[in-house]
Amino acid sequence: MKTKLLSFILFFALCGCVEAQTQLWGTCTKGGTTNQGTIWVANGDGTGLHKVYDFVNATGAFPQGGLTLASNGYLYGVTFLGGYEDSCVCYKYNPVTGVYTDFHDLYQYQSLGFNAVSGMINGADGNLYGLCREGGTGIGAGLSPWGGVLYKIDPATDIYSDIYNFDHSIGFGGCNPMSGLLQLSDGKFYGTTSDMWMAGGVGTGSLFSYDQSTNTYTTLYGFGVPGYAPMYGTLIQATNGKLYGLVDSGGVHNNGVIYSFDLTTNTYTDVYDLTTLGGTRPSGGVIQASNGLLYGMTRFGGANNKGVIFSYNITTNTYTDLLDFNGTNGASPQRSLKQGNTGKLFGTTNKGGIYGYGVAFSYDIPTSTYTKLVDFDSLTLGAYPDCELTETPTNLGISEITNPSSTKIFPNPATSFINIISDKEQTITITDVLGQTIYQSKIINNQSSINISSWDKGVYFVKTKEGVQKIIKE
Repeated sequence: MKTKLLSFILFFALCGCVEAQTQLWGTCTKGGTTNQGTIWVANGDGTGLHKVYDFVNATGAFPQGGLTLASNGYLYGVTFLGGYEDSCVCYKYNPVTGVYTDFHDLYQYQSLGFNAVSGMINGADGNLYGLCREGGTGIGAGLSPWGGVLYKIDPATDIYSDIYNFDHSIGFGGCNPMSGLLQLSDGKFYGTTSDMWMAGGVGTGSLFSYDQSTNTYTTLYGFGVPGYAPMYGTLIQATNGKLYGLVDSGGVHNNGVIYSFDLTTNTYTDVYDLTTLGGTRPSGGVIQASNGLLYGMTRFGGANNKGVIFSYNITTNTYTDLLDFNGTNGASPQRSLKQGNTGKLFGTTNKGGIYGYGVAFSYDIPTSTYTKLVDFDSLTLGAYPDCELTETPTNLGISEITNPSSTKIFPNPATSFINIISDKEQTITITDVLGQTIYQSKIINNQSSINISSWDKGVYFVKTKEGVQKIIKE
């Protein structure tokens, strides 16, 4: 139960061949009716993309990074500005009702972290985790007096906690992280920082792990030579067990590199040096698609110096420039690709398109077909998307039955047990917000008692012949 969201994400990332009804969610940093950013949604195949929310400065403006579907059914994200003193906030969005909530103004509590530029992940314990580039109690590098933090959010209460403070003055500790987080089966979190204290004061970035159970932070590798300056990209663990990522600068051509890190030997390897014609200066990360290849994007380089989509074969060490952005079909992608349930790759570019505000696109791997899905137009859709895409089931909007009196469920909310009483013998099915079946059984003697003590906190749906009722596990 505690890894159901992680399993869902991995299922979609590696098994794109399975058919299901899904939606794709994203944000734009600007545009909309307020010109302060938008949330938008599309069908699972990328069609029907439309705006569902306009950001308002008082409660958060200019969203950055991807949205994350939490166990309570809400989508969570961060903004770069807005909220307290027009700075940055953590927010949640109800995809069923369209209600937006600013639940934590980051800049109001600077000692707990602020200036988050990437989204959150679902932890194995059901909480959300992310990184702030600044704030905290540690010392930063360069122009920043703060080192940044690793934070936790409990989706049951929306309570925000600073659980680790980055500090470049402690040994070779990194600071000012911009990336997302990765949690592996060992329970540890892995990520990168953008600056690192090294001999000579060179800020180059680092690769780190954090063990929450022991509050142990470890610098695994300090970037410098041959590659340096990791940005937004989240690390991945490929099928060979190694971590893979991208850095913006360095390498033989000073255009950035694809690198691997072997956790068993603590070995960093520059596996490919990016070239001008093949794409340069990546700010996102790589993903591993269902065919085993890595896919990513660069901001510059390629035939038109507007970035590329590329693949990398970890078995043969083969790099392939798959598509050159030309402006009309998009330019300067900032983040990472997403493999959807259809098997296609989906992404956005920060610029280009008919209006110059960026595009959303799909890329079909078997046919090498690039399809521009929409040109962002500022007002009706938004402008300058700077996010990874998030895929969710369409049944997030499942409705409750109109006459629940014939099937009674109590207590609700519940912590340990729920009791179901019905006037007829029938099979009950309980699903989570992702549509996955958690429990299924027949009601015996018109009554059933179910132990839910080990379930994650959140919203569940009880399906009977009559319809559906919503229950809450506290």
